[in-house]
Amino acid sequence: MSSFTPQLDNFRLGGEFHRLFEHIPNVMFFAKDRERRLFLGNQRFLEHCGLNSIDDVMGKLDVDIFPKYMTDKFEADDRTVFRTRKPLLNLVELFPARDRLPEWFITNKYPIFDHDEKVAAICGLIQPYERAFDAADDPVTKVVELIKSHIAQTIHIPTLAAESGLSQRHLERLFKQRFGISPREYILRLRVLIAADLLKSTSKSITEIALESGFYDHSSFTRQFKNHFGTLPLKYRKSTA
Repeated sequence: MSSFTPQLDNFRLGGEFHRLFEHIPNVMFFAKDRERRLFLGNQRFLEHCGLNSIDDVMGKLDVDIFPKYMTDKFEADDRTVFRTRKPLLNLVELFPARDRLPEWFITNKYPIFDHDEKVAAICGLIQPYERAFDAADDPVTKVVELIKSHIAQTIHIPTLAAESGLSQRHLERLFKQRFGISPREYILRLRVLIAADLLKSTSKSITEIALESGFYDHSSFTRQFKNHFGTLPLKYRKSTA
């Protein structure tokens, strides 16, 4: 049992309202106090964190659960909500899937006010990226699907823009708004995520995985993988075996 006990009496949490999120499909829920310590999470959130019960998450910081390349962004967004007292909506970010492999999710973060109208905590809702946008009407989703279907090939940004009916400048701006990164960086991150999945689920060699993921050679793949995961591909494979 965790010794961490947040002062929930001061939060407008509406009793057991957070239990509602146990019954909404494909939605994760969490809440953090002013020190950014987790104190609530539905079962789906716990499973994606690799935890079993709410006691396992109570009092933990993001850095105790997630890799640094995720937590830097989580912290920056949390601090923005505390500072501005306003929600942050439709944040597109990497978050672990149930198998712990990072995937793209949409996060909405909201301030929780105490009885003195101060922001005492924040809560968030997380849902899979693919369910948040209608591909038929969303040009960014169309580009993402194009990238996925050609991930092992050379991908040219001007070609993506032309096939989606956008100028390259417009495409770059839309990706920056949606993901906080450029299309080129998105492609790189996606390739690393696909490689991580192959490392975990296949016995293919590092070189085979590098080529299948769209990297030109073993050395460039190893460098980029370490930049994103903080470890070498072979060590990652052993740690997930």
